[in-house]
Amino acid sequence: MKNKAVQIFFVITAVAAGSLIIPSCSFNYNFLKRQNTQTAAVQDTVEYFDDMVFISGGWFNMGSKRKADERPVHKVYVSSFYMDKTEVTVYDFRRFCQATRRTMPHQPEWSSDDHPVVNVTWSQAAAYAHWAGKRLPTESEWEYAAKSNNPGNRYTLKSNSYLVQSFGNIADESILSVKSRFPIKRQYDDGYVYSSPAGSYPSNANGLYDMEGNVLEWCNDWYDKEIYKSHDTHNPLGPIKGFYKVIRGGAWNRSGKYLRISYRSFYNPKCSFNFIGFRCVQDYNPPQNQLVRK
Repeated sequence: MKNKAVQIFFVITAVAAGSLIIPSCSFNYNFLKRQNTQTAAVQDTVEYFDDMVFISGGWFNMGSKRKADERPVHKVYVSSFYMDKTEVTVYDFRRFCQATRRTMPHQPEWSSDDHPVVNVTWSQAAAYAHWAGKRLPTESEWEYAAKSNNPGNRYTLKSNSYLVQSFGNIADESILSVKSRFPIKRQYDDGYVYSSPAGSYPSNANGLYDMEGNVLEWCNDWYDKEIYKSHDTHNPLGPIKGFYKVIRGGAWNRSGKYLRISYRSFYNPKCSFNFIGFRCVQDYNPPQNQLVRK
């Protein structure tokens, strides 16, 4: 997949002679070319099935010590599964609406067919997933896939150098053109005020795009701030009922703490916003599914 060349700003923090030095720089095409090369290397080692990425199951440390509902950090086992490599697009969701004679949710004027679909409720997302022969990811599956088998990962997008970090499509300098007072990532401009075409930025190590930005993503689980204390260690499904559904990931209007992989959000399942979309997963079933490279 071709990645749109965007200007990326970053801050290098160093301690020298007992003082904190924070010079700011901007990366040009050469940095982007290196990022694209890294993404190509990821694609060469990732197995795809019908535009889905194969995620090999295993144990991982779920949660963090940063926020009350992310504690305690606990070991969870997730079985192998497939996950959409990008968020479901406007084009994909329109096909679903046409096939099922549903009304297409209104899409913002700044969106297009290759952007992630937004303004969808949890029920609409779940209905699409069922129609496509898939389902919405559990909260543990989402976090496991975002961490890319690296228990120390706090963010999904990082270069090989610990000094450089790319953030995808998030709240940055570009959003100030329409929202003069807004919490943003300073000295960073992803090139889009709102959402961007799906897969415009480097993938994570699992070959998944936009896990850290673009739009928030509905998960299957009901939200419970105490659920991590339940000690459910194998393919946890979350509470059997609740008032809110879990939301994961970052979005074009979020920055800072919201970009942590472990950060948990939630909304009423009947809500729909122009910053919430979704992606699907599918159970791993070797006899029926034949992995192919794309």
